[in-house]
Amino acid sequence: MQMTTTSIDSLRQLIATRMASIDESFATREDGSLRNADGESDDARVLLRQHSMLTDLQEAAAIGVTELDLAFEGEFDPVEHSLVPEGETVFEKHKAMHEIALAGIERIIAAARAAGITIHAPELEQEGETAADESEQRLEGQHRG
Repeated sequence: MQMTTTSIDSLRQLIATRMASIDESFATREDGSLRNADGESDDARVLLRQHSMLTDLQEAAAIGVTELDLAFEGEFDPVEHSLVPEGETVFEKHKAMHEIALAGIERIIAAARAAGITIHAPELEQEGETAADESEQRLEGQHRG
């Protein structure tokens, strides 16, 4: 699929709008305090992750890259996994934040794909497969009933 100027321009506009929104989340309030001042809250980390992915998308669009990997890259620690309750390891928490960040820019990812950029984001595909499986199971249950 070839990238078109119009679709790339639309993609750039979507990216710029979302990045401005993220930047605003870290801007100074009227009283002089910073929003998300520490950058350590889960919300702040999700926004920072989105900003990073959007920067990658922006650069890909600018230089004509046709493939981009936005898959989660984390270090799985089998020792921690065996000692910490399920869902509470650092790996699992970071993966969950990555998935939330991806979901928040899914429309932009769709626009990038429409513009001819192949996006590797298995977390989005897994989410779609899970929803499709659940719908299929509901339909099967209705046919049996």
